[in-house]
Amino acid sequence: MQYLEAGLLAGKDMTDLVAVPSLLLADDNPVFLQVLIEILEPDYEVVAALHEGASVLDKVIALCPDLVILDISLGDMTGLEVWRRVKAAGCNAKAIFVTVHEDIDFVKAAFDLGASGYVFKSRVSEDLQRAISTVFNGGRFVSGGLSLPSQAEK
Repeated sequence: MQYLEAGLLAGKDMTDLVAVPSLLLADDNPVFLQVLIEILEPDYEVVAALHEGASVLDKVIALCPDLVILDISLGDMTGLEVWRRVKAAGCNAKAIFVTVHEDIDFVKAAFDLGASGYVFKSRVSEDLQRAISTVFNGGRFVSGGLSLPSQAEK
């Protein structure tokens, strides 16, 4: 996690430092990326917002942020393929997929690749902050009443 000084007149004492999770955002829609930035920047450090799979892959491996929020559709490469390669490269970031795909097969594919969350774009304003909190507290999250794939189904 990145650290920012708390308050405008914070001293140099370590107790004045607050951990701020770093996020990398990836979506092929620049308007939606801007919406995500506006939702998340008050509480998190957005280290990058990208729309092409290859650039997402390079940046995630270089920065290894605390959390990657990515779409399944990224133009040149799927978000699922990006995440498979990120995990193979050894980055320990967590992932939440934010996507229009509300099909259980996509949910299973994401969790099979080690995702921690899956949020439907249709529910982003209701679910994204809760998903992030759940993931940072060690849990897993899926939007819209779909059941999480059990470990036994993997």
